[in-house]
Amino acid sequence: MATVTLDQYLASILQSNPTDKNEIRLRAGNADFDLFTIYLENHNKGIHRYRMDVPTILYVAKGNVTIKSGEKIVAMKSGNVLLLTEECKYEIMQQNPDAVLAKLKFKPSFRYRKYFNDFSSKGDREDEVINQIVDNLENEHVLWLKNNLLTRASQVMQHIIGGYLNNDLFAKALIRAELNVMLIISIRTQRMATPTSLDKTKFERSALDNYIDLHFADISLTKTARYFGFNANYFSNMVKSKTGKSFVDHVDERRMREARILLAQPDISLKDIIGRVGYSSKSFFYKKFNQYYQMTPAAMRAELFKQANINLK
Repeated sequence: MATVTLDQYLASILQSNPTDKNEIRLRAGNADFDLFTIYLENHNKGIHRYRMDVPTILYVAKGNVTIKSGEKIVAMKSGNVLLLTEECKYEIMQQNPDAVLAKLKFKPSFRYRKYFNDFSSKGDREDEVINQIVDNLENEHVLWLKNNLLTRASQVMQHIIGGYLNNDLFAKALIRAELNVMLIISIRTQRMATPTSLDKTKFERSALDNYIDLHFADISLTKTARYFGFNANYFSNMVKSKTGKSFVDHVDERRMREARILLAQPDISLKDIIGRVGYSSKSFFYKKFNQYYQMTPAAMRAELFKQANINLK
């Protein structure tokens, strides 16, 4: 199967499969393949809510998919990868009509820490990175790798899925090697939000942005400062001095971007949007939205529908 047509092939499976199950299992080309099993997220109606019993990797082959895990909302785009532990609970909040979400479910014996530890061969520096990543994964139960379709990591991921579907020689060995490549490239290009990502002499803006990405729906200055190892006052002053904006401004900015994404989806009510982005007051949300976009949420939604040729009348 040519990798350039993989998303169309997977989409055709979704379109032609009449099952009402939330997940559609893809059979491996080789019946003896036992590293993982791949499923596609169906587009049937109803609640798509899961509690994982095995480690899983989610990959968006096409479109956009919004996932909620605990209080974290993850707006995944094409090429994005999400690692889930076996304790993870998550819900598919939204899928574009053309979205293709593939799930690689590993065997119960698979352990991220052991798997990642095999990557390290250069001593303390790599060990530190691996420990930070696995600690973050085990604490949060999710790890978001923001690849896109143009990155090598995403192209390798497509080749992994294609290899799983085919019955080529040495498929398992190749897939295992390619999985290593995909994860290593992803790790090298990501800036993870971990407690050691910020210190008093070197401020990593991207680490703060990544943390806010995962927690903006339920976030506070005190919890964030504690996560990065600072007291709240010091952390607040450091963010302001290094970025020129307050911690609250950073959070509001992320919430406003998410609100705009959700407003473009006609089946999500304004009340739900306000709650999903982390506000409890409608009037406060309207005030912040108008300050940020210089228009009301209703006007923004109408403009977005017009751009997408959506007519609900």
